[in-house]
Amino acid sequence: MKKLLLTGIALLTLASTANAADEVLPPEEAPPPPHITVRPAPLPIPPLGWVWAGYIPCAEPQCGMVVVNVDASGLNVRVAPDGYPVMSLVNGTPLYPLQRIGNWVAVAPACDLTPAWAWSWTANVPLYRCWVYF
Repeated sequence: MKKLLLTGIALLTLASTANAADEVLPPEEAPPPPHITVRPAPLPIPPLGWVWAGYIPCAEPQCGMVVVNVDASGLNVRVAPDGYPVMSLVNGTPLYPLQRIGNWVAVAPACDLTPAWAWSWTANVPLYRCWVYF
């Protein structure tokens, strides 16, 4: 009886291992792809207006950044070359030259501008300066 019991257990074990070899296991999942962050290109700086090239030290776009340096109360910024002035900038205001047409340079501000609460009496326009963050 013991022999018959041991033989039955051996047959069951062999049958279960034979079936296990025939089973198809699901494939292992591939690891997830790495996380990729796509950043949008920075927006171009909007132009502020046009200034006379003689009042900024380097009036070419490849100069990078220039600083306003005039003898008057401010540098007039115009809507078009030789157009009407719309604002004036105090000395020390950094600007990016964008384009040059003749003696006029299109510029963009290199800082956040805020009213200086003063007036350019020569052009009759408000005077602006860089905002100072504390």
